[in-house]
Amino acid sequence: MLANLNFNRNSPFSFIEYGFQAYYAYVFLMVWTHPELHPVSLINDLAVLMAFEFIMVHSGVFMAVMPKKWSLFVFFPLYGLFAYSFNESVVNTNILYIYLLTVLNRMRFAFSNVAPEVRVYQMGKSAAKAVFYFFLILAVCIGNSIIPPFGLTNEFLEKSHYFQTVKSSGLFIEKPYVPICMGFIYYALPVLYFVYRIIKGFGKKEFSQPGKLMFSRTTVKSNKF
Repeated sequence: MLANLNFNRNSPFSFIEYGFQAYYAYVFLMVWTHPELHPVSLINDLAVLMAFEFIMVHSGVFMAVMPKKWSLFVFFPLYGLFAYSFNESVVNTNILYIYLLTVLNRMRFAFSNVAPEVRVYQMGKSAAKAVFYFFLILAVCIGNSIIPPFGLTNEFLEKSHYFQTVKSSGLFIEKPYVPICMGFIYYALPVLYFVYRIIKGFGKKEFSQPGKLMFSRTTVKSNKF
């Protein structure tokens, strides 16, 4: 079964990346539907995480395009400053550490030589992800009134003293179910598409096994009388 996995397109780093994204999607969904099972600080941290993703979503493009020196001595410290500011906005840093592992995975192009086609594929994927983020954040902000709060009702937020723990304000903080809904969609859809491609690849492998179907090519010569 492992032989059917296309490691040329789906490197081990891809499986690590989508594994982290599946974990994020699960956390966002659980906090959205059952916030009482988690620390109240995690609600704020997930909301800030989605705002921070606006900056970090471009990291894959920059690390794939820029020379190594720029990646190591310019973008790496720059993203470090963003990470520090993000750390100052969250209450609990556990999600930050997990997220930084994802960022390091995105920045692997700064530390290794990869084939040009892999860089082009990564650039396209990162650009598509940035566009997806842009349209998704517009959709949830415009349609925030129709997003179901599920467990993140005003009664729960007041009762859990959520508003006393946050360090900032705005739509994402005052209505945390908006960024948490966005986070679930943002991380879940790419994982589902990745799984779909893997399953589709299995099907192609099965139908392309040698010896299953044989076609012969014959040449017919016409005799002139």
